[in-house]
Amino acid sequence: MRFSPFARMAGIAILSLLAACGGRNEGSVAQRGDAPTNTLNICAIFAERPHWRSDVETASLRYGTPVPVMMGIMWRESRFQQHASPGTTSAYGYAQAIDATWDWYKESSGNRNARRDNFADAADFVGWYMTQTGRQNGLDFTDSFAHYLAYHEGHRGFAQGTYWQKEFLLNAASQVQMMSGAYALQLNACPSRTA
Repeated sequence: MRFSPFARMAGIAILSLLAACGGRNEGSVAQRGDAPTNTLNICAIFAERPHWRSDVETASLRYGTPVPVMMGIMWRESRFQQHASPGTTSAYGYAQAIDATWDWYKESSGNRNARRDNFADAADFVGWYMTQTGRQNGLDFTDSFAHYLAYHEGHRGFAQGTYWQKEFLLNAASQVQMMSGAYALQLNACPSRTA
């Protein structure tokens, strides 16, 4: 299920307008209060948490993965809640990585002391996982819709198309696609970092 370019741009425009309004925690889960105030605007996120920009840009440079897509995935997974957990699986933290995948990441990346509730580690994980997905499933890094499906279903599940039977997941992937697009447009307008 893909959206036409017009539908994608309309969705991005709507999200951009919402983010520009600067509402408090619009679209985010405010369960612990540790998320940035406005999770719909990447400039506002980076203004409130400047080290997050450095963290995600470092991961982006390491893996060649786009900052807006990485942020879009974490937005959908945790709404940037440090200790987010669904309570039904071992998923935890900003990236909602499950135990087995997190252990694979720590071993494979050499980041053996990584913590899921550390933003820099979570951003590095998302970049690493996108790289694994690119290798195993042949996805372009800019395809946030497909990357989110593979992120949720795993590489094998994505290859088997298990997501086609999950309307909620297709909707979630559309949200990631729209948010990643909005973040990309916003990022171009963010103030430059000071030296």
